[in-house]
Amino acid sequence: MKQKSIAIIGGGPAGATLGALLAKDGFKVGIYHTAKRPELIIGESLLPAVVPILRELGIEDEVRSFSIHKPGATVWLSPDEIVPFEFGWAKGELPNYAYNTPRKEFDEAILNVAIRNGAKLVPHSAKLRQEGNSVCLENESIAASDGLFDTPPDLIVDATGRSRQIAKLLSIPTKKGKRKDTALFAHLDSVVMTSPGHIHVDRYEKGWGWRIPLPGRVSVGIVVDPVHLKNYGDRAEEQFDNFIKDNTCIGSYAKDSRRLTSVIKYSNYQLISQKMVGENWACIGDAAGFVDPVFSTGAYLAMKSGQMLYKAIKSDTKEAFEAYEKKFHWELTLWQKVINTWYNGRLFSLYRAGQTMRNNFIGRGIEPHIEKHLSRIFTGEAVNGIYSRGLLEFMSKFALLVRSPKDLKIN
Repeated sequence: MKQKSIAIIGGGPAGATLGALLAKDGFKVGIYHTAKRPELIIGESLLPAVVPILRELGIEDEVRSFSIHKPGATVWLSPDEIVPFEFGWAKGELPNYAYNTPRKEFDEAILNVAIRNGAKLVPHSAKLRQEGNSVCLENESIAASDGLFDTPPDLIVDATGRSRQIAKLLSIPTKKGKRKDTALFAHLDSVVMTSPGHIHVDRYEKGWGWRIPLPGRVSVGIVVDPVHLKNYGDRAEEQFDNFIKDNTCIGSYAKDSRRLTSVIKYSNYQLISQKMVGENWACIGDAAGFVDPVFSTGAYLAMKSGQMLYKAIKSDTKEAFEAYEKKFHWELTLWQKVINTWYNGRLFSLYRAGQTMRNNFIGRGIEPHIEKHLSRIFTGEAVNGIYSRGLLEFMSKFALLVRSPKDLKIN
């Protein structure tokens, strides 16, 4: 039977993107979403790969109006080695820019598109129950739709983020990454940025961090082993503030800053669900899987999964849903592999190998390729580009012959 009614549990970028696309095509869509949300959400820096989706939704101009133009990314490896990458160096098919965006306004912009397109906002925390291999809305959640779902919806989509409502209900197994870091972040004023508009990724002696320019403030995050964080206090605010004061890198850039928000804590953020679709349900965004934030993939993967599931729903075949699951699982896995090269030091060992050899014949030949294809990681193009991905993998192995990556490993 063709699926005509869709209940989406969660109105963040994943659920709202899916809802906007489905409603525009005439599907009956209800988005269960309440106004409750953390003060801050990870994912404030977008990839250029998000821009085509914003255009498809018709909201790029709106997002531009409240965001900071992002022309590239800068990586701090040491006080003497600050490496900028301009998106234009990638010379790929994606736009040569993105945005650093306040998530509250960004999320609302996508949700509003879904509502304008005809999706109904249901301000209710949906409750689910399992019936055999199916997932059902509890009667009170059906009633909360105010007549939209006079019969149970044909499909229930979990877009609840890290709450992972369906995965937990069905006890779906997961694959977890090796890292068990804690991320602490807040908004500060008067933080120094060496490259205007860039997201700055800073490598610390212990862990790493980010600086993201936003209107009137800078998002500052630290990603550190929780055992090490205990040296800086017991509470998240103590740990964050004391770490910044003590750290050579971020301490110098934020020495005149003032914290404007509370400190938000995230833990265990490398996890991929081993099943993403079922008899009458599907999972998208973080509810399906999430990877490390180092390359700003959060909003992209959320919106991309909504876009991908939309195509499967339109096709309305078992094969289409299985293809969605396979492709999204594959994309998460590939991103995790690229992310691992940041943590094991291989990614920027490749960069340093290129710099070491730039004055000889081989170096002059490979340096432009390193620059272009490293830049494609920051645009989001490298993971889906077979050539870029293969070349980076090959060159990373080659770089091991030139130098050891141990000095660039994230401890």
